Amino acid sequence: MRFLRVLMFLFRLVFGITFILSGFFKLTDPVGTGLIVDEYLRVLHLTFLDFGAVPFGMVLSLTEFITGIAILMCVRMKAASWAGLVMTLFFTVLTFFLSLYGGIEECGCFGEAVHLTMWETFIKNVVLTICIVPIFLFRSHFRSVAPVAAEWAFLATYGALALACVLYSYISTPLIEYGNFRVGTNLSARLDKISASDNFETFFLYERDGRQEYFDLEHLPDTSWKYVSTESRYLGDERDLLFDMTLSADDGEIVTESLVSSEVPVFLFIVLRPGSLEDSYWQKVNESLDTIASCGGIARVAAPVMDPLMDSVALRYPDIGHDMVYGDIKTLISMSRSNGGVMLIHNGIVVKKWAGWKFSPEDVRRTFRMDTEEVTARETIAQRLFYESSILLLFLVIIIFRYVCGIVYGQKFRGLTARERLLRRRRAAKRAAKKIMKNNGDCHGSEIGERQ
Repeated sequence: MRFLRVLMFLFRLVFGITFILSGFFKLTDPVGTGLIVDEYLRVLHLTFLDFGAVPFGMVLSLTEFITGIAILMCVRMKAASWAGLVMTLFFTVLTFFLSLYGGIEECGCFGEAVHLTMWETFIKNVVLTICIVPIFLFRSHFRSVAPVAAEWAFLATYGALALACVLYSYISTPLIEYGNFRVGTNLSARLDKISASDNFETFFLYERDGRQEYFDLEHLPDTSWKYVSTESRYLGDERDLLFDMTLSADDGEIVTESLVSSEVPVFLFIVLRPGSLEDSYWQKVNESLDTIASCGGIARVAAPVMDPLMDSVALRYPDIGHDMVYGDIKTLISMSRSNGGVMLIHNGIVVKKWAGWKFSPEDVRRTFRMDTEEVTARETIAQRLFYESSILLLFLVIIIFRYVCGIVYGQKFRGLTARERLLRRRRAAKRAAKKIMKNNGDCHGSEIGERQ
């Protein structure tokens, strides 16, 4: 019996922590989670549901987070085990078929914080399935740690905090960013690593007697083989190739290198959906461009390729039109989650980011008065402290809640399962009812004796 309890605890620990971290990482970056959901919809040929990618990602993240807390805390186990089982089985089957037939390189189950291939994700889901199945089967035998109202109140509190986190990250910038353009990233080094010629090797495809084979430059076949094609392969980590910062000017010239290698601060105003930005935003950008130029910096407005709305903006504000560059919408979203957000680059390093509605020309002046390395250090340390303190506080509150409930609520029902506690309550209620009926009967008999 003791072995079973320890085993169940380990199952709950593994499953709960995995779901908590998976939900937490996605909650802090809802737009990035929406991109991951959008990729799954594309592979499953459900692109007509693209409009709901971000909301669905938010709901999924919240559900994972709350389910993980419930399983780890052993509260509301019937509902939590059902939710955990359904999600785990669904994603296990999904990742198995995606691993077989391809279409998605990385699962995104931990957002951009942890990168797993589809086969690695499938193995992880199998482990989670092994954990959740016995939890589900014994869901009625777990002891309650607090009254029902207290358990729901605890989960509701965490749900409210998680909802506040995801909404703030959506309307502003992610509380914690793990992507290719997070603060402190050396963009120059990333580009040099990808473009370095010694990281690529050329292979030649030849054919003979219906059989095709690849050869390198030093081991070319004889004349009996027929040349088919040439292929260049990247020798490093293929995930490096997912990094994309291609920005081009009106004439099609790629300007990425010039912006990244600039020795003066570069402010990129990243526009994702021009139609949803008010005219006040463009006025603020126009004013900021003058301030940046007067301080000796460079400013560019990065917009989606072939967006007709940007032509009208360029006509109203010639300075914005002159400083316009274009990129793929997914590249722009990777650079800034906020529509109209600003990214500061200096000497190839991402120094700081602002949400579009938070940025003002005064931020430009304040930035030029400070050392960019100091700004980068402050932003990096702030995000790291938030991440570490959030995780620590999360599990600390869970431990305190369990300890307090064990003292206040657990003494009365120590050693009892939920079923045993229910039976004890029923027996106590029956005894109380019998006692009341007996008292009523005695009183009725006394009244009859007095009348006689």
